[in-house]
Amino acid sequence: MAKNDDLNLGSDAEAEAGGGKKKLIIIIAAVVVLAAGGGGAFFFLSGGDEAEGEDAVEEVVEELPKEPLYLDMKKLLVNVEYEGKTHYVQAEMQLMSYDQAVIDQAFRDRPAIRDRLIMLFSGQDFAALKTVEGKEALRAAALSTVNQVLELTPPSVVEEVYFENFVLQ
Repeated sequence: MAKNDDLNLGSDAEAEAGGGKKKLIIIIAAVVVLAAGGGGAFFFLSGGDEAEGEDAVEEVVEELPKEPLYLDMKKLLVNVEYEGKTHYVQAEMQLMSYDQAVIDQAFRDRPAIRDRLIMLFSGQDFAALKTVEGKEALRAAALSTVNQVLELTPPSVVEEVYFENFVLQ
């Protein structure tokens, strides 16, 4: 029986050695899987490539529509001298911005804005105002004047001036 015991001991030792190798392989495989998973999680959470992250941010910004806000400047009536006669320029305008604070400031400063616009309009060449180009130039000058009066710089500015009515007499 001693021989059988020796044989059993040898089988047990071989089984333990084989089991140890299996355990080592399982442990190594588990470490590799955890490392790969951790690396993947880091890459995913860190956003990956910076350029891709920037594109994603730009896409989100582009998807959110800006809501335009308007302020009625009331009717302006200005006299202009042309060829020795007094003529009149009547305009109804809206200021547009995407920033509520800008609209609020323009509302508070509306008397100062209207004063500067009246001065701007009264200095115009009446003949030029009869053309589309002349009206566009006046609109651009009015936008610049409004932002100067409000002392605004981008990005918080009045973005557009729209003529709702423009009459020359």
